[in-house]
Amino acid sequence: MKLNKVSVNGKQLQLEVGGEGHTLLNLLQSSLLRIGNVKLAGYSRPHPLMDRSVFYVTLKRGSDFDRVLIRGAKDAKKGLADFLKKFKAEIAKRN
Repeated sequence: MKLNKVSVNGKQLQLEVGGEGHTLLNLLQSSLLRIGNVKLAGYSRPHPLMDRSVFYVTLKRGSDFDRVLIRGAKDAKKGLADFLKKFKAEIAKRN
């Protein structure tokens, strides 16, 4: 993954993310939108053949984007761990 901070304008951050697709970016977007201080989170792919996306985050207050992004990633990781645990339990029931 390559990250490049494109711009920070008050309460809005724009990141360029390279080497990742919709799967990770959609998961991060969903996780960020569950955080109370996040007003907007989204991304776009300039072109399907390009290996980069532009990720946007707008906060309701403050500008500690690093903390918010890390929290979003940790929450996504925890959600995946919970899913895996439940998935394994269901598979074990069927065997």
